[in-house]
Amino acid sequence: MGLYRCAHEWPLWFNAAVAHVGVGPLFEGGFFFLLVDMGKVAGLVAYLALCYGFDAHRRSGFLLALPSALIVAGCLVPLLVVLGIDPGPRVVVASLVLIGGGAGMLFAQWIEFCGYLPPVKVIQVFAVSFAVRFVVLPLVTGVDALSSTLLVMALAGTSFVQVAFCFDKVPSLGASPRVATGAGSLSGFGTLFLFVCVFAFAYGLCGSATSLSHSASETGWGTVLPSVVVLVLAFEMGDRFDRTILYAIALPLMTAGLIGVEFLGVSPSLSQVLVSAAYSTFDLLVYTLVCSSAYQNRTSAMLPGSCVRVFALVAADAAIVLMRLVPALNSGVVVTITIFAAVGAGIVVFAPRLGDRRAYASFQPQERTSERERLGAVATAKGLSQRETTVFHLLVEGKTATEISEELFISNGAVRAHCSRIYDKFGVHSRKDFDALLRR
Repeated sequence: MGLYRCAHEWPLWFNAAVAHVGVGPLFEGGFFFLLVDMGKVAGLVAYLALCYGFDAHRRSGFLLALPSALIVAGCLVPLLVVLGIDPGPRVVVASLVLIGGGAGMLFAQWIEFCGYLPPVKVIQVFAVSFAVRFVVLPLVTGVDALSSTLLVMALAGTSFVQVAFCFDKVPSLGASPRVATGAGSLSGFGTLFLFVCVFAFAYGLCGSATSLSHSASETGWGTVLPSVVVLVLAFEMGDRFDRTILYAIALPLMTAGLIGVEFLGVSPSLSQVLVSAAYSTFDLLVYTLVCSSAYQNRTSAMLPGSCVRVFALVAADAAIVLMRLVPALNSGVVVTITIFAAVGAGIVVFAPRLGDRRAYASFQPQERTSERERLGAVATAKGLSQRETTVFHLLVEGKTATEISEELFISNGAVRAHCSRIYDKFGVHSRKDFDALLRR
């Protein structure tokens, strides 16, 4: 995933190599990445179509190697430029879209893998990926043009090996691969998609205001710092760490970045660091929600995760294009009011869901609601506490103590203590007796 994060930034070096040959006015300067994002959206949609049409389990060698092949093919164009060969403006534009398409497909593979992991592991994977990007990207862009080109092609060309290796480490994959779910499985994600759109739109506006979005001058500190903070909090806070923490980190950082650049005269670089930190934490939040829902429901994370990615790209880029086409909107007051209104809408719609600390109940399929309500009534009748109710639901689903520990960010000892109290309240003495009681 760290290398995927680098793939998101590799066109920075490509942009310098081709000097915007044949790129339209809308995509000049620091906005050439819009072409790459168009490719990412097309790549995600195409990859979903291939998976649903030809391989519901998404394990064929063709689908595994396709993203790597597209990125390498796209990188042949800058290689020609470095070697002194002019490929022509149309080929340059097509290669940008092709690189983006490969990167989009690569993301679909990674989000599918993360859906097999418990929530704490998902946070670790995403947080560490930002740190990997922070280290690897300067190494790629810091050498000469030919070496950069060959290094990018080598990393992209071997990405399918990395993905395959990770899938081989998932114990449950071989026994029961998850079939791709249909559009009906997205019914519980409507408010999440809405929040993604408004927050990404706000990020796009702020990126335009600082004029540093996707810029080579970005240091990467804005992405690595929140990742380190989240990792430390996740382990230090134990069972007190939940999605609300990520939400509480993202919004203040976005607000601080906006106020700083628009009203306090803070340098755009510092504001961009704050905004990047906010968006990185936002990424951790939304993808953890998607992957956690897939993990608990034993479904594929590819479709909802890809939808989140597409909505985020389209919303952020729409804001950037709007700012370019209507320069009058690039006013401190207008930008700030617009962003605060967008984020405020997200708070009103999404914040109530974060208040429910039961494991991801807000994003369960609708048909499971009645069962959860029945179990909730049983838990209330037995006098279970909020945490005991959460553990009770997971016990009913057949989770082991280790799985419950990973899913709730608490120690095995804490899980055993909760289970012991639950058994007492149900009048049994062991997990075997508890399971037998449920089968009656």
